[in-house]
Amino acid sequence: MEEGHRTILRKFEHIEHCLKRNVEAHVSNGFEDIFLIHSSLPEIDKDEVDLSVEFLGRKFDYPIMITGMTGGTRKGEIAWKINRTLAQAAEELNIPFGVGSQRAMIENPETWESYYVRDVAPNVFLVGNLGAPQFGKNAKRRYGIREVLYAIEKIEADAIAIHMNPLQESVQPEGDTTFSGVLEALAEIKANIDYPVIAKETGAGVSREVAVKLESIGIDAIDISGLGGTSWSGVEYYRAKDEFGKMLALRFWDWGIKTAISLAEVRYWTSLPIIASGGMRDGITMAKALALGATLVGVALPVLKPAAKGDVEGVKKVIIGYAEEIKNAMFLVGAKTIEDLRRVPIVIVGFVREWLEQRINLNEFLSSRF
Repeated sequence: MEEGHRTILRKFEHIEHCLKRNVEAHVSNGFEDIFLIHSSLPEIDKDEVDLSVEFLGRKFDYPIMITGMTGGTRKGEIAWKINRTLAQAAEELNIPFGVGSQRAMIENPETWESYYVRDVAPNVFLVGNLGAPQFGKNAKRRYGIREVLYAIEKIEADAIAIHMNPLQESVQPEGDTTFSGVLEALAEIKANIDYPVIAKETGAGVSREVAVKLESIGIDAIDISGLGGTSWSGVEYYRAKDEFGKMLALRFWDWGIKTAISLAEVRYWTSLPIIASGGMRDGITMAKALALGATLVGVALPVLKPAAKGDVEGVKKVIIGYAEEIKNAMFLVGAKTIEDLRRVPIVIVGFVREWLEQRINLNEFLSSRF
């Protein structure tokens, strides 16, 4: 089977397993160790709470992003339906939306329509997506500025995410682990295109060391995508063809940095906008992430099922539900705006505190998150 067709098949399998199996991490994302302090006198009216936020030069109505999931099937097929449904919902809610990896589109140009959503979402802030291994100096077909611009301009995107997925690639049967030279390639891309570049993990979190390197080359934002949500090692477990492959993926199912920990590290060590994704399943958790310093929270799996049915209203219902929970949490801590939320008291306990005490000046962080 040709490489391009294997990529398309892989997209089908990824969607199928995410829809039909439990592919989430067996461990939490760490936010159970983060506590917002209830205020009996919030001194605001709930109706005053404003959830709007600015990100990469655009203002959005809610601090929520639908992050990249899929693409690469043909017009009328599942990925095409999912992306159009998600994009239309994001357009109507005025929140950002990202497509999944566009590698399939580069290998099979006829699949480009599964990523194209401008006809249903002309104004949505759209983020394209390419994988870091394809920029490695030892990649079979090394991508460069030409492929990046093609991925952006073909679908009329506003920004590009470069997804870093060494865990998934390392356990995937046909995985691509050519990560040598990726940072240098990202620096060249950032220096030569006029679009924002987002560095995106895929479920294993971003450490302070990586975040500092990314900031040093001018990356515009980081999607930390920490441990505690969808496990792509878990997805690959179901795709494995033999017992060795299954055991390898099973061993690394819960590998990574918990989302809460990754967020605190990246916030402390950089000044970059942060998308906090990885196990965001309720508005209270999202409020905690925003209080820790995230600009946006990212969701994917929770909106996949309604999107696969073409249910725009179902996707919107999920997002609006989260937004209402964030708003309620903000009211209960006396925060009118997201900026105010970053100033409210926080208590960190347990494993998350133990980790962070070894990695950041925790007291300084708690007093200067804003």
